[in-house]
Amino acid sequence: MKAVHWVLMLGIAFLIGCSSKPYVETDHQAGFDFASLKSFSVAETKQASKEDILISPFTLSHIHSTLETELGKRYQAAAANAKPDFIVSYHVVVEEKIDPRSYNDIYGFGYYGVGYRYPRPYFLGTNTGLRVYNQGSLIIDIVDGKTDKPIWRGVSEKRLSRSMAPQQQREVLSKAVVEVLSQFPPVK
Repeated sequence: MKAVHWVLMLGIAFLIGCSSKPYVETDHQAGFDFASLKSFSVAETKQASKEDILISPFTLSHIHSTLETELGKRYQAAAANAKPDFIVSYHVVVEEKIDPRSYNDIYGFGYYGVGYRYPRPYFLGTNTGLRVYNQGSLIIDIVDGKTDKPIWRGVSEKRLSRSMAPQQQREVLSKAVVEVLSQFPPVK
């Protein structure tokens, strides 16, 4: 019984560990001197597509301020009239995804079924189902302030629950911003 308890606890810990951290991927311009970057500016995002309209302007404002706060810990915010060394833009995409699943069911009587200690045949059945979920992506692009060419991109993806309150969404997005920016500048 204790073995079953420990296996169950390890399984739950594994699922919690996997679900709490977003997937982060980055890419950058090879050969760019990231050490020369000193000042930044965060560009206002535009809601250009119908998917963006579903994202609250308050959530976008929250992301904007989180970006400014996190980058402000390492870089100087550019003055209003000054040209920054780099410009940060961001975009949030929420897509509905479908995850087809199939699983096996064992049912009937047997050693561990209703007829304990009386071996009888098991029946094996396959069930399939579709699971619909929301996939949220936070995309952060960094552009060289002098050339207006992209120098770095970070993307964070995470499954989102439909029942999340706006405050919970903002917490998830804040953590995603921190995770993505923790990989900027890239390590050579």
